[in-house]
Amino acid sequence: MVSIFSLLLIISLSILITRIATIALLHTGLSRESARFQARSAFTGVGFTTAESEKVVNHPVRRRILLLLMLLGNAGVATAMSSLILTFIGKGQGGAFF
Repeated sequence: MVSIFSLLLIISLSILITRIATIALLHTGLSRESARFQARSAFTGVGFTTAESEKVVNHPVRRRILLLLMLLGNAGVATAMSSLILTFIGKGQGGAFF
């Protein structure tokens, strides 16, 4: 049960992080749609090579925001996967991990 709550917490934090990054990218001059798309694609590790992404990568502040998002996204995926694994393994053990 704790693993499911931790997974939901990770998903909630992921959404919060991408929203904060969207606001940070908005303050650098990107449009709302572009900032949201770039924040989510950087957080999930999905890259798109378009003129819009070149505009983001060529700006030093935007590049720093995206680098942090990439790092946090990879840590979030690893944490979410470990929570899922603990959820399924913990069922048969009856809470032996605690």
